[in-house]
Amino acid sequence: MTRARWWLALGGIVAGAAPAVAAQDSQFGIRGPGMPGRAESARARATGGAFAAFDALSPLTDAALADLRRLTASGEGTAWFRSVNLGGVDGEARATRFPSFVIIGPPLGGSSKLAFGVGYSTYLDETYRIEVRDSATVRGSLVRFNDITASDGAVADVRVAAAWRFSRSLAIGAGVHLLSGATRGTASRVFDDSATYHNTIEIADVQHTGMGFSAGGLLDVTASLRLALWYRSDTRLLVSVKDVETARYDLPTGVGGGLRWAPSPELRLAASGAWRSWEDAGGKSTVEWSLGAEGGSARLPARFGVRGATLPFAPPGVDAKEFAVAGGFGRTFSEGRARFDFTVERLARTGGDLKETVWSLFLGLTVQP
Repeated sequence: MTRARWWLALGGIVAGAAPAVAAQDSQFGIRGPGMPGRAESARARATGGAFAAFDALSPLTDAALADLRRLTASGEGTAWFRSVNLGGVDGEARATRFPSFVIIGPPLGGSSKLAFGVGYSTYLDETYRIEVRDSATVRGSLVRFNDITASDGAVADVRVAAAWRFSRSLAIGAGVHLLSGATRGTASRVFDDSATYHNTIEIADVQHTGMGFSAGGLLDVTASLRLALWYRSDTRLLVSVKDVETARYDLPTGVGGGLRWAPSPELRLAASGAWRSWEDAGGKSTVEWSLGAEGGSARLPARFGVRGATLPFAPPGVDAKEFAVAGGFGRTFSEGRARFDFTVERLARTGGDLKETVWSLFLGLTVQP
């Protein structure tokens, strides 16, 4: 898709179809296979993602599973409110999602050094609606119409992982990822003169499949300083309609890591970074960083963080990026067997003439029966 057509399509979203984008996800994910998700729990999101590499409830560093010695289940729900501005034209959107769920624990009657985890998170979001105003000459007359292209769905990342704690200071883990999802694709043409010309619509159920592998490790450099490293490689995302392949994307390889420093029992600081090769999927390689802090008692911790990143999919010649500020707190109940995590995030994305600002609310629930 050329740069001009890309901006024309986005112009249709915010100018011609703004009232109909109630389920619209980021416009920066339209050009590629979708908008990449973030493998972060509500707790890690409140720190800007800086604690995700050390958080067993964030499906990022497999080795972190070794830190949970009891059966644990955790889920996350989010609601976001998005404002879009393209060349001075505004649009609004909102949606709710359930982006992740994990179950973690040691094997029944097995070694205390081994832990397993299974769950899912959002790998790619593919919900959008593009409306473009156009016209054609039919039998010598100019006929005006709207072309509407829409997609509703996502690609989920289902992970099965294990971790082994070799010693008090070293843990290593690995995981296998199944990428699977379905989207409902719709293409329609609506004529201004629908009494003379018949409107058309085509609907297709689009299937997505792929595989991936991940590995990582945690190393306690000192009693208060921990290092995390992770690696992930995904294969190809196959897109098919009625068992007929319609597209294929080479998925990225990613590496990342972080440092966590706990100078006291009531204060923890972390910094992390990551790189992913999204040019394999027709985009650009991305770099991201995050800084975060968590303080207070284990019963009622407070969290804060910031992060920045480049975005993989944008028109040719445009560098898209994002910056976010987040904060939140946790609340423990039932003698530590249950915890609610609340997070608020303010996110800004920019690229060329397109700007997005998003308010996101996250609620996480963790239970240890």
